[in-house]
Amino acid sequence: MKNMIIDNQKINRKTELEKVCDKLYKVEKTKNYKEFYAFIKTTRLPFIPCHEKNTETVYQECFRILHRIGEISIPVSVALSMHYYILASLSSFPFPKKSIQYWKREVLLKKIEKEQILIANTGSVRTFKEVSGNKDIVAQKERNFYIINGRAPYMSLSGVADYLVFTATLTNETKAVFFLPANDDKIEFEDAVFGDTMKGSFTKSVTFKNLVVSSTNVIKLDTTNEDGCELLIYQRSWFQALVPGSYLGAAFCVILHLKAFSQKKIKNDKKLSESENFLDSLGELMIKYKTGYMLCENAGTIIANFEKGNKTSLEKIFEASVVAKYFSTHFSEEIINKTRYVMGSKFLSPNSLTNKIYKEIVYGVLQPMTDIDIKEHFSKSVMKNKSYDFL
Repeated sequence: MKNMIIDNQKINRKTELEKVCDKLYKVEKTKNYKEFYAFIKTTRLPFIPCHEKNTETVYQECFRILHRIGEISIPVSVALSMHYYILASLSSFPFPKKSIQYWKREVLLKKIEKEQILIANTGSVRTFKEVSGNKDIVAQKERNFYIINGRAPYMSLSGVADYLVFTATLTNETKAVFFLPANDDKIEFEDAVFGDTMKGSFTKSVTFKNLVVSSTNVIKLDTTNEDGCELLIYQRSWFQALVPGSYLGAAFCVILHLKAFSQKKIKNDKKLSESENFLDSLGELMIKYKTGYMLCENAGTIIANFEKGNKTSLEKIFEASVVAKYFSTHFSEEIINKTRYVMGSKFLSPNSLTNKIYKEIVYGVLQPMTDIDIKEHFSKSVMKNKSYDFL
């Protein structure tokens, strides 16, 4: 009986996902993305982490959805990955059951699912800091509330999300995560630098000016060192492991376009799909796609086995997710570029999905952590060890 219930749940989710995709295909023509986000909130898909307790299943389901949506729209899929990673990491982080954080989390998850809340967030470590040395977001404690000031340069889903999540520095240099409604006149949104290329992601800069937040909307973090905080690293690991789904989905879509193209084109009295050289090239593209996909699956499994308080476990989930993100986004970009060489001008046809993907795929490697930060992390891990301990 239990297996039958699980199977029915999978069927229902698949049906919902196809309905969501049908809606997105229509919205891609009208560019009314707010209509799409309003629609997806009426389904159970955005709220999988609220009711699914198995961490690995949460990862697999969220990744599958991001991959499928990424086949249609990278910007929309990337935006949803921001909602998913913050929600999935919060729902699965092993807070002690007797802690106030655990019960705050449980109440919050019920609220999110019941009220169909989409979350926009910021908190990724950026490669470069401003010369002025100004802190991004600061919070001043005042009795039972906080006063927030500062700016987040990039926040996807801004303007359509119901709630915002961000990390701020307190006056004593500790960190705290804030969760609050987005419809406050002390919050200002401005368009980010991407223009129409990532329009569906609603990525904007967000400025807080004397924003008052209740203490009930705050989770304090366990260290003054942001890079050493378990919850933040856990969240970033979820992000690095999930966001490749958007780009791998787009890469898979392009491979399918290449397959269709090869069956319609003839050279030297032979279909392109019958050419040994073409089949070798197609095989190489699939190897790269599957490698990226398997690296992400592996990262999801390692995240599911995370042990709180275990430094080695924390390092493993972080590095597994970073490796998955690095190779998946690079391989996705390579797949698109090599397909363009084969398809030629057909690939760049105006208003074609392949041309759209070509313009958007470059953002994968630019998502934090960037190549500069990833390479720096691994070079330091070698340099600080005198033996092969880093393995």
